[in-house]
Amino acid sequence: PHCWECGKPIQSMTVDHMIDAVMAQERGTRFYLLAPVVQGRKGEFRSELHQLLKEGYVRAKIDGELKDLTQDVPLNKNRKHTIQVVIDRLEVKEGIEKRLADSMETALRLGKGVALIEDTGGHTMVFSEHFACPEHGVSIAELSPRLFSFNNPFGACPDCAGLGVKTKFDPDL
Repeated sequence: PHCWECGKPIQSMTVDHMIDAVMAQERGTRFYLLAPVVQGRKGEFRSELHQLLKEGYVRAKIDGELKDLTQDVPLNKNRKHTIQVVIDRLEVKEGIEKRLADSMETALRLGKGVALIEDTGGHTMVFSEHFACPEHGVSIAELSPRLFSFNNPFGACPDCAGLGVKTKFDPDL
């Protein structure tokens, strides 16, 4: 695969490259470092959430909402869920590189090679030890068949949801 911004091959990133990309953000930017542990799978994930709490993780972003893992988090077993564990909360400033490196390694271990940075504005940066453009930081998830299926939310176009057309209201009608 190639970067859609520069056309260079997408390759694995080192932790140092990831830290450089985060530190290049505007000073004072607050962000969460997240590790994706469940990505679009059905289930209640009680044992996984309990294990994360046992390991000392107290917050997770579940289906887009920040949840406290010390409280019971009921999930519908028939719906697909996304669980991203909050590894650290930081602010871009001088002197955080060591802490960021340690947290990034933890996130990559827990996320099986993928870590996410989400700032307070909702902008997300995806980092992968497997596939990422070293110049722009453009990353893609690990290649799997569902990424190539229009019939799956992970392979569908984010604009048209895989339908091939955008439906919108015409105010003149």
